[in-house]
Amino acid sequence: MGQQLELFEVLSTKEEQEKSDTLNRIIKNHKRRMDLTQSKKNILLENGFVEGTHFVVEENIETENVKYEIGYGYDDTRKSFTDKIDVYKGDCYLILKDFYAKTNIIKNRNITFDLEKGKLNSYSLQNYSCRFIKPTTMLNKLVEASQRADYECLAHNKTALILEHTLNKYKTLYPNAHVVQGTDYRSTNSSYYEWKTVVVTFKSGSSITLRLGTDKDREYISKSKDVVVDEMSLTEKMNYFNNQA
Repeated sequence: MGQQLELFEVLSTKEEQEKSDTLNRIIKNHKRRMDLTQSKKNILLENGFVEGTHFVVEENIETENVKYEIGYGYDDTRKSFTDKIDVYKGDCYLILKDFYAKTNIIKNRNITFDLEKGKLNSYSLQNYSCRFIKPTTMLNKLVEASQRADYECLAHNKTALILEHTLNKYKTLYPNAHVVQGTDYRSTNSSYYEWKTVVVTFKSGSSITLRLGTDKDREYISKSKDVVVDEMSLTEKMNYFNNQA
């Protein structure tokens, strides 16, 4: 760590220049960040983005103490300083709509993006791609993502209604059976997908798992378990199937 400058220690001309250059560099960095935010805002507005709908600017300037150093540790010339400057905090963010199934609500989420030579890149919106694309293409991606959130919300609520209807239907049809909601899934190396089911278990232990359809009363058998057949020996199963019409 560099030594804190003594109150009345005199700096050499070289040190004074280095101190001034370092502080000015910090000030310019904050000014550059502020200018970049404005540039991002301008290019979005020029390409059809609507502030408050597609993007938001969150920024403020606060006067704060900043610490910085000059010199080097290896020759014991490092010195530390603290000065008050205007510190810029903020950025321009894209507004992405996300659907949260657990709470059944849609929330806006601010996501960052980069600007380079008139093109944009948003790592999270572009499926982790680092490629810079035209602002109009980015707007289309943003709109599509928001529409997808709306669709997911509608589909979730429709499925919930179908599920409730199907549960009540089989509880009424088979009052002695145990009818509950279940979950099934499909998994691959690159994806995971799950869906709601209705499981009807009878007193014998046999059960039928129903997968929901796209509308009420469109459910179909996903899997079934027959405990009578499962407990048969090989010969009994062969004869059982042989005697089927």
